[in-house]
Amino acid sequence: MKRIYNTGLDTNQITLGVTVGTVGIAYTSVYLSRSGGQQLKIAESNEDSGNIKEKSIGTASSLRSSYLIILTSIDLTNVDKDLWQNQADNLSIRYHLSGGFSGSQIYNQDIDDTKVLPNGKILVTKPVELL
Repeated sequence: MKRIYNTGLDTNQITLGVTVGTVGIAYTSVYLSRSGGQQLKIAESNEDSGNIKEKSIGTASSLRSSYLIILTSIDLTNVDKDLWQNQADNLSIRYHLSGGFSGSQIYNQDIDDTKVLPNGKILVTKPVELL
């Protein structure tokens, strides 16, 4: 489910952080998407936690009228196959944005953001519209 964050029009720095709670191996990447299909990777986690520490992603005015596309892949192949769906159901991902007109906001992943693949992988796509 798409979320909306109002950046405002000033030069305040917008910060983003991502916290992933899973027993699997997670990786998160964040893309800034602008009209015309232009995408730029602006943040990524290390290759095991999926977490991104709070970091500045740009000024409010420069981010306005774009989207954040936050992608998290989780590898559950080290977990018993019978537990894969249970792990997907208990997955916890929090996205923290601050610095804009909307203030400090925490969004969670939604059920429709999450896809469980038959090979033991979970893909989570969280779009955030920046207004």
